[in-house]
Amino acid sequence: MQNDTNNRQGRLFLALFLSLAVWMGINYFFFPPQPPKPKTVDETAKTEGTDKDKTVTPDPKAEIKKATTESPKLKPVKPEEEKKFSLKTDSFLVRFSSLGGRITEYYIKDHKEPDGSEFVIAKDPKFQIEFDGQTEKAVELTRGQGFDFNIIEDKDTIPFSAYNLVNFSSSYNAETKTVIFEAPSLDGKFTIQKKFQFFPSENYFKFHLTLKNRTAETIHISPTKSDVYFRSFGSLGPILKKKEDFNDRDNAHYFRYYYLDGSFKDHIDGTTTQGFFDNLLGSNEGKDTRYEIKKGSNDKVDFVGTGSRYFIGVIDPLDDKPAGVLLDNRKGNETGVLLVYDNWKLGPGEEVNLDYAAYVGVRELDGTAFRDSKLDPKINKDSVFAGLSESLDKSFNQGITTPLRNGIVWILKKIYLVIPNYGWAIVIFAILFKLAFYPLNKKQAESMKKMQELSPQIKLINEKYADDPKLKQEKTIELYKKNGTNPMAGCLPMLIQIPIFIALYTAFSDTVDLWNSPFLWIKDLSEPDTVFTTPKLAFIGALAINILPLIMVATQVVQSKMTTVSTDPNQKMMMYMMPVIMLYFFWSMPAGVTMYWTMQNILSIAQQIYTNKFVKTENKKPTPSGPAPANNASAVARPGFRNQNKKKK
Repeated sequence: MQNDTNNRQGRLFLALFLSLAVWMGINYFFFPPQPPKPKTVDETAKTEGTDKDKTVTPDPKAEIKKATTESPKLKPVKPEEEKKFSLKTDSFLVRFSSLGGRITEYYIKDHKEPDGSEFVIAKDPKFQIEFDGQTEKAVELTRGQGFDFNIIEDKDTIPFSAYNLVNFSSSYNAETKTVIFEAPSLDGKFTIQKKFQFFPSENYFKFHLTLKNRTAETIHISPTKSDVYFRSFGSLGPILKKKEDFNDRDNAHYFRYYYLDGSFKDHIDGTTTQGFFDNLLGSNEGKDTRYEIKKGSNDKVDFVGTGSRYFIGVIDPLDDKPAGVLLDNRKGNETGVLLVYDNWKLGPGEEVNLDYAAYVGVRELDGTAFRDSKLDPKINKDSVFAGLSESLDKSFNQGITTPLRNGIVWILKKIYLVIPNYGWAIVIFAILFKLAFYPLNKKQAESMKKMQELSPQIKLINEKYADDPKLKQEKTIELYKKNGTNPMAGCLPMLIQIPIFIALYTAFSDTVDLWNSPFLWIKDLSEPDTVFTTPKLAFIGALAINILPLIMVATQVVQSKMTTVSTDPNQKMMMYMMPVIMLYFFWSMPAGVTMYWTMQNILSIAQQIYTNKFVKTENKKPTPSGPAPANNASAVARPGFRNQNKKKK
């Protein structure tokens, strides 16, 4: 099955590849398919009907009604019977409810980093909330039913757990920041205890689950004597606009993932995990494809989680590893990844105890670092987080250029400390990047100048041998050799910089620091610099007017005219088509990415102007048997030139 990471990042990376490769003569590229846009519940219901393998995402209200009807022991909980708790750490605000024994709201707030710098996440005034009587600047990461951390005995009720209707007895210890919930199972045969433990300075919290047999006989946790499912994180927030206004790029920002048998897999929320080969030759015919269970054979499950553009939620079983994972394939799903345990069988009075480490925070390596060395399992083997996976960084899902990307982000943050504006930080970084590659760029600019000097002679060769492509190529290569020019010399700098361009894209697109960062007329460097949105138009809907992509394309055109010397009609056509292609890809890109690309174009234009005006290029002297460079043009145009060459040979 193809990794969805490539689907999310590949489409935009290819825009970078295309821009570089066109100038090397590569005229065709195949782009990966766009992921299907999830339909709304109403649309899906109309088109899919009630087929078993095409069920829409369950409506929580309908599931609650269904669970209440099918479980007469569950009595409605009166509002006054529900207990709520609030908890604060240095970085988070958390609200709990005894109804379901779950986390109902989870916020990340402005805080200080270990080095003393300010981490500002809630830059927009709309993120101000009232929490325990105080005004806080914080962004909510929970959605829907929150983080319930409940078992599910019947997968047909996913993502709803019937235990979300149970009012757990509860207690809160403010000193240890520990919340404990306890309740009997639906059939009354075993007790469920859930304990959440938070730490003041950490981005991790500890979760402990205990299931204890209350009877004098052996019981199965699942009444159907099948697997038991455990759900922690559903789809992660924040959701900043209506789902119906989502485009493909928006959808790609929300994903779920798991690490099973030493292999990392991820999928876009709301889409199926079934690939082409899964449906080949009707292999799924007659099967219930709504859900997919994957079980490990060797390493089993290391961790599972969900992610959004800047944040991740990940849960890591520390001791008893689950047998596998359950994936919801229904359209529009926001279920996350559930852990699958082989049917638990408990003897009289027997109990099962499970420990989990949970991380909620930014998709950055700094976020997952422990602040207190006593809690770091790498330093303290007796830490409560002993057994934490060493592969959690894979959940960041930032591609193979992650080390380069992290280096770029580090440089941006250092520049920001001197000039506290990420717009200017990107401008300065573009200049530094250009200086770092000056020797390569210098060689490229000089190569372009030599090519321009030879342009008249190349034009004559193309005209004279228009009917003989093979001979035209031979004469052109001969001309290059005599003048010491290599048309491919200008391509080397581009090839070397391709991995860096990819890292730059991920750095400027998924770095939380750029979120809601303004610059000049740009309100948010992480989004397109839309200055005006038209009313809805026929066939195309509302159109966003963005300024930066237009400036970028204008500079691209200028740069192309300065560096393109080919007289080939096809390549000329591609030169004119290239700005249109670039405009299409960059129109919806983050302003930070487009601004960086624009700066690179401007700096390249400036370097080419300087090279053309002040740098002298030396052409190799022709061989004695060949014509002098000054007479190349007349030699090409002289009648009988082809026959004279044959005689000399």
